Parts: sequence; structure tokens; C-alpha cells
Amino acid sequence: MKKIMIFLVGLFFVGCSIKSNSYYLLEGDKNIVQTHSFSGAIGVNIVELPRYFNQNNLAVKEGSNKVYFINQAHWISDMDEHLTKVLVAYLKRYFNTTDIYLYPWDVKKNVSKRVDIKIENFIYDGKNVVIDASWEIDQKGASKAKFFHTFVEAKNDPDSIVKSMDKAFSKLQEQVARSLK
Repeated sequence: MKKIMIFLVGLFFVGCSIKSNSYYLLEGDKNIVQTHSFSGAIGVNIVELPRYFNQNNLAVKEGSNKVYFINQAHWISDMDEHLTKVLVAYLKRYFNTTDIYLYPWDVKKNVSKRVDIKIENFIYDGKNVVIDASWEIDQKGASKAKFFHTFVEAKNDPDSIVKSMDKAFSKLQEQVARSLK
């Protein structure tokens, strides 16, 4: 009986020391109020993310050329599709319109502008979440490209990293929306 109690107490402490899995998603800025209007329709292509997002675990940069994954921190869905939907929802609120369409949009929807976003870098570097992105706005064959860089301080834990990623993505959303005016 004594051995069983020691075993159960030991099992309890081992179980308490194992970290559980956490699942995350980014929401972007949901506090936006419509401040601009836009006539026409906007098509948004799928946001392109770095390959390390394919792992479905939170990636962390260590040093200048090493990336590792936090095994207990998972993205809840495919982040390229998810961030595209978040951006579309943001733009609908920003311009107070339903004429923002997710790729592939129906050919009957005549979009006056198309947005393509490529995020080259979106990672925690041990101190900050860094995001480097470029986007192109195509308006009836004429296009203009923009570049964006920002960083948001974060602590070295998944909750803090994800909150900072959300803030950084919110800043990107705002810049994309401003360039569509």
C-alpha cells in the first residue's frame, strides 16, 4: 500500500510538471470603427506566409539563422487562410462595406482593386516579434507596391509572443487599409 501511495504521489507531481498544449489564433484589431468610405469592390488574395508557418507550431528565431518550434504552442488553423479572413473582416469594418471579397471571388464580382500580401518574416526573435511584409495593390492593371516593417516587444512565453504578433499584424492591417483609400 505504501508503494502505491508513493507511486501515485510521484505520478501527481510528474503530471503537474508537464506543460499542456495551448492553441492560438490571431484576431487583429477588432476595435476599428468605420472612418473611411470606399466605392467599388476589393478582392483580397490569400496572405502568403513564411514556410515555418506550415509546421502549425509557434516558431521562434534563435540567433541569426536558427528557428525552433514550441511543441506545446499550436496554431488553431491554417494561418494563411485565417489571416486572410481576419484582414477581410478588418477591411469590411474599416470601410463599412460588404464589398470586400476573399479570393477566389466570383467572376460576377467586379473588383476595382486587388490586394496581394506577402509576409516575408513574422517571428519572435528572443526580444521582439518582427514582421516584414510587402503588398501590392492592383487597380485596373496599374499596380503599386508597398513595404512594411515593425516590431513589438514580447516576453519569452507563448502567450506574450502571440499577443505581440496580434499587435504587429494589426499594424499591418491598418497600413494596408490606408493604402487602399
